[in-house]
Amino acid sequence: MTRRAIVESLVEHERASATPVVHGRVPHPSTGRSSDADFVTRHVPETQGETQGEGLLDDGSLRARQEWFARAVMSPETMPAPSVSETDRVLTGGPQLSSLDRLEVYRRAYHGRLVECLADDYPALQASLGDPAFERIARAYIARHPSTSPNLNAYGRRMAQFCEREAPLEGPAVRPFLTDLASLEWAIVEVIHAPGAEPLTLAGLSDVPIEQWADARLATTPAFRMLRFQYPVNLYFQAFREGRRPAVPEAAASAAAVYRNTRTIWRMDLSDPMFDLLGSLASGDTLGTSLERAAAAFADVGEEVAVARVMAWFREWVQSGLFSGVSFG
Repeated sequence: MTRRAIVESLVEHERASATPVVHGRVPHPSTGRSSDADFVTRHVPETQGETQGEGLLDDGSLRARQEWFARAVMSPETMPAPSVSETDRVLTGGPQLSSLDRLEVYRRAYHGRLVECLADDYPALQASLGDPAFERIARAYIARHPSTSPNLNAYGRRMAQFCEREAPLEGPAVRPFLTDLASLEWAIVEVIHAPGAEPLTLAGLSDVPIEQWADARLATTPAFRMLRFQYPVNLYFQAFREGRRPAVPEAAASAAAVYRNTRTIWRMDLSDPMFDLLGSLASGDTLGTSLERAAAAFADVGEEVAVARVMAWFREWVQSGLFSGVSFG
């Protein structure tokens, strides 16, 4: 079982937003986080008609002007910019830049900020694709999934699905590999921002009577993710982290767990039996049920070896802080 430390000192990192808030609630100041359930209360109104803001400025209110400006700045780059006559109603031209030119400064900066956000979440994906290709995909992602939240921590959450189905790829890029790599990097982001929990310890488990072990259910820490891949992307990511420029590997099934212990993010390679056992525990199965399912993977090694191997895994998982509680029944 191989564990690799990934990130230190990033647990409390919260991203400032590039997305203006024109109305609705804002995230709690202690976290800066937003939930998908709140997005609809904050979004800039949907575009109506053929222009960026036709009809929005009729009442002349500050709110109408704010909404017009937010829509104009946040609109996809593929959409036409407002007309000069429209921008002149809201913005003042200068000696060197027209009102429309001044608006374009904000519009380009806004989309550039979103590209930076995606690059921050997906550095290995960016390195694999190269900067030009990554920026092209990032801008296509932004057009497909405009930001609607005043916080950007969750903005890149759809990148794996986008790589799998829609990303405009050119040349030798391998879509399933990019999908796997994006999935791994997003799991790291989720674990960074997930709430913490006091870990369960071996000392705490020693108080459990042996006759109750079969009925024990273990709760994983909230800062924990498990993934299966078509490619060995965990090895690829490690090579990237070490400053190498790895080639896209051949397809080979793999699995990994990503979790946070205090302020350090870890990645753990998992064999198929490890994945099945840990997945069973994480889904809420009892320890007895999980061990019975794992036993099938050791039909060729004998019960004594199987028990020793599984207990070694379990001990390391507990010591690594993967579990946060135990219940019975």
